[in-house]
Amino acid sequence: MDSPELNYFNYFTEIERFYQRKRESFTLLSSLDWVLVENWKEQGIPLEIVLKGIDRAFSQAKRKVNSLAYCLGPVADVLAEHKDAHVAKPDAEDVPAEEVRQYLESLAEKTRAVAVALPEFSTKIASIADAVCAVDPSRFRDAEQSLAALEERLIAILKVGADESVLIEVQRGVQSELAPFRSTMTAAQLAMLEQQLWRRKLLERFNAPRLSLFYLI
Repeated sequence: MDSPELNYFNYFTEIERFYQRKRESFTLLSSLDWVLVENWKEQGIPLEIVLKGIDRAFSQAKRKVNSLAYCLGPVADVLAEHKDAHVAKPDAEDVPAEEVRQYLESLAEKTRAVAVALPEFSTKIASIADAVCAVDPSRFRDAEQSLAALEERLIAILKVGADESVLIEVQRGVQSELAPFRSTMTAAQLAMLEQQLWRRKLLERFNAPRLSLFYLI
């Protein structure tokens, strides 16, 4: 099995490439696909388990697999067969300090740029950006928790500042992406995915970054 560091920091790219190879086409992951990958990551499911699940989904498929949502069940099945499998989050010392610093500065710059669309919240957005720069990545879990809290603040601002038409547009996008899978997912899965997909689409609508060291790859 790959090392925890490789699994963790290459999670997105490895899953995307493997999925593209199985589809035999260059296919960008949708917002829903990214939410599913994020969910697998948050559960600590190792890269190897996810790839086996995707492979199984394609081998069992009776229809064209055009979303990672079709792989949700097979990934869960493979995980159940490897109950003790998990991927450990690396310490920040596994990544060069200068690389982490530059990444945090990049996140802060992108966060500040959001104020262009919401000038009335520029002070609060700038405060979040400053806090991102001040995050101490020496303890990875603590840094992730700090960034997650800052992302919550940013999303709250976007939700309050967005026009009603924007919120309706985001919600319609969420419903459209989830519609093909409502009959194949449990109510709990749908509720979780709807919430996470809504958050992701709202951030995308304002070109706001995800505030997490996970995307440092």
